[in-house]
Amino acid sequence: MIKAVIFDLGGVIAFNDLNVFLKAFAKELKIDFDLLKQIEKENHEKLILGKISVKEFCNSIRTRFDLEYDSLTLMTIWEKVYSQNVKMNTDLFGKIIEIKKKFKIGLISNLFDVTAQYHQRQKMFFYFKPALFLSCRVGLAKPDPKIFERAISVLGVKGSEILYIDDNEEYFKAVKKLGMKTLKFEDNKQVFKELRKLKIL
Repeated sequence: MIKAVIFDLGGVIAFNDLNVFLKAFAKELKIDFDLLKQIEKENHEKLILGKISVKEFCNSIRTRFDLEYDSLTLMTIWEKVYSQNVKMNTDLFGKIIEIKKKFKIGLISNLFDVTAQYHQRQKMFFYFKPALFLSCRVGLAKPDPKIFERAISVLGVKGSEILYIDDNEEYFKAVKKLGMKTLKFEDNKQVFKELRKLKIL
């Protein structure tokens, strides 16, 4: 019996393609996209785990491309470009609020600190507390089983009583080992249909 539902953020609640973002960021700064992508790739894991901040990353970009902007201005541009390229799944979020009335809910996401701050200002994270696990803040990232184990502990249910929803099936192996049920997000229509089958909606 399902007692809790854990959601992913990117590709489920918020649609934001990293490559599209980096292209737009490179265009805004008039710098080479391929080199920017390479630099991000070199630093991706550190950014996800919060070992370096976006501010520090922007400072390295400033140095590498010899930009006149200071790192704070680059962060402002970063956030502006992100806000222009992210699309919130408001229909799903409305359903999540409904689900919260009958089930425990949680959120596990691999994301950068500035992205976390952006969504926090939208006050969306409030709904998922205390089972809110953002990689840049907890120092753990999917598919590390420890981040899922923490969620199970905070939710106070068995792994077998949790449904985990993500658009990336690469993470399902880890959660299935903990007994969780999984649902791959493809679009709202498909997910709503599956949630109705499970009597969650």
